[in-house]
Amino acid sequence: MKSTRYTRLCRKIFSKIFTKLNISETSKNRLLEKADISMVYQEYYSMVIMNIIIGFLASFISTLILYLLIPNSTTALLMLLLSTIVPTLIAITYLQLPASRAKRRGKNIDRHLPYVTNFINTMSAAGISPSEIFGTLAGINLYGEAQKEAKKITAEIELMGVDTITALKNAANISPSQKFKEFIQGIIEVIQSGSELGPYFDRCVDKYMFDDLMERKKNLESLAVMAETFVVTVIAFPLFLVIIISVMSLTSSGAISFEFLYLMALVILPLAYAGFYIMMKSGAGEEI
Repeated sequence: MKSTRYTRLCRKIFSKIFTKLNISETSKNRLLEKADISMVYQEYYSMVIMNIIIGFLASFISTLILYLLIPNSTTALLMLLLSTIVPTLIAITYLQLPASRAKRRGKNIDRHLPYVTNFINTMSAAGISPSEIFGTLAGINLYGEAQKEAKKITAEIELMGVDTITALKNAANISPSQKFKEFIQGIIEVIQSGSELGPYFDRCVDKYMFDDLMERKKNLESLAVMAETFVVTVIAFPLFLVIIISVMSLTSSGAISFEFLYLMALVILPLAYAGFYIMMKSGAGEEI
C-alpha cells in the first residue's frame, strides 16, 4: 500500500487533529514499515478517518433514499443498521490491517528464511561482501517478503549512501520477523567483532533448515488429522444420513420432510468444505 493523492489530501485535511493528539510517531511509523505500508502514520490514519466518514455518508444517504421511497419500520431499521455497521467494519478493517499484514509478512519471511540463509551462505563462501549479497538477493523473485527486506537494505546502501552496518541495523529494527531480525543482528555482531561470516552462516543454515523440517513435519501431522476428520464429517456422515432418511421414508407410515437434506446440500456442506479448505491452507503454512 503506497501513498496516493487521495491519502495525501486526507492527511492535509486531518493534520491538525494529529498535532493536537501528540501521538508517538516512532511506534506507529515502525508498525507501518513492518506491514510494508509506504505512508507515515498521520497519512494512513487520516485515510482511515476519511474512509469511515465516506462509508457512513454513503450507507446513510442510500438507505435514507430507500426510506423516503418506502417509508416503513423495515427500511428505517435498515438505515440505522447499515449506517452503523458499514463505518464500524471499515474502522475495524483498517485499524487491524497494519498488525495483520506485519504478522503475515513475518510468517512469509520465516518460511523463506532457511533458503535465504542457504543462498547467503553460498555467496559468502565465494568471498562476496554482505552489501553485494543483499543486492543480489534483492533481484531474485523467489524469496517472497525476504526479497523486499533485502531491497530496503540495498536501497539504503546504494541510494542513500548508508554504510552496511547502519543499513542492517535499520532493517533489523523494522523487520516483522523475529528470526530474520536475530539473523541480521548476528551478522552485525560478527562484522563488528572482526570474525569470519562463513561459520556463522553455516550454523544459521543448519538451524533454520532443522527448524523448517520440524515445522513441516508438524504441519503434515496436522493435515493428516484434518484429512481424517474431513472424510468422516463431510463425506461419510452425509452419505449415512441420506441412506438413513431414505430408509425411514420407505418404512415409516408418515411422510418424512427432506428440507433438512436440502439445507445440508445447499448450505451446511458448502460451508464445511470452505472451512476445511481454510484450515488446510493454514495448516500447510500458506496464505489464504
